[in-house]
Amino acid sequence: MSDSSGLPTDLFDRLTLSVVKSLEKRPGVSDICLKEIPAAERHLVLSWEQRNSCILPDDLKRFYLTSNGFHLQWCVKFEDQPFHLGLMEINPIEKVAKLAGGRNTSNLPSLADVDYDTDDDDETEYLSHGRKQPHFDLRSRVFELDPCNGYGKVCLVYSNTKQGVPATDSEIWFLDRSLHWHFIADTFSQYFRLMIMNLGLPLWHFTLTDIGLPNHAQQWFYMYAPLQLNVVHQESKKSSTNKNLEEVSNKIDVNKVFKGKSDKKSKSLASVTSKKKTSSSKSTASVRATLSSKVR
Repeated sequence: MSDSSGLPTDLFDRLTLSVVKSLEKRPGVSDICLKEIPAAERHLVLSWEQRNSCILPDDLKRFYLTSNGFHLQWCVKFEDQPFHLGLMEINPIEKVAKLAGGRNTSNLPSLADVDYDTDDDDETEYLSHGRKQPHFDLRSRVFELDPCNGYGKVCLVYSNTKQGVPATDSEIWFLDRSLHWHFIADTFSQYFRLMIMNLGLPLWHFTLTDIGLPNHAQQWFYMYAPLQLNVVHQESKKSSTNKNLEEVSNKIDVNKVFKGKSDKKSKSLASVTSKKKTSSSKSTASVRATLSSKVR
């Protein structure tokens, strides 16, 4: 049904069901809510493309024709009360609104004013993962995919756009509240996998930026996604290249990536118990041999 870059229905189901089952096994997790969202009608997808003069990437288009958005929220018990912690969300196609890239027809300030002092030939443009950052003016078309619970926005970005020409090449970027851009993934499929791997934990997008996670957010990762935090720490020691990011986002083993500390402790305990039994049996055999030689 799909090439390697797509997000077919069976993969979508496998990833979402795996994360739900994993969360159900974790201590303290409660009130897991995965909304069942029907597929978007094809004419809505085509209408979005025509209205915005942009061609949706194949994997994102297949996603909307499978489920018109995504919403998974889960809580933890805090003083016997549910506390909303994890949130994974993708806007439905009708709410994938343009944030930037249009012409400002009013006299009021707009996001395009952020780019007032840059031009196409500016060699001092900031880079993220070796890529030129998106613009808020006509050079890019920017659409919101995920509101990130208010601490930023995940955006579908079309770069090097021209008026009157449909945009085709897109990437996934994170825009923080200080209006700084951070590259996330080449494709929507990669982003969706990353979202699932990070369990929608608070501020998880900052694991992919040079800002990093604040201490209070790291504590949640240590409790519920220690493996993913280890991956982030390992990758932070390497050069931040697109190749490294792609390797991380595609190395998904649903049997391993959702394991928490409890799984590791049980394995470790079993290993220690086994070693103790072996050591005990050897000691017993040695004592018996010594006693036997003395009797003789």
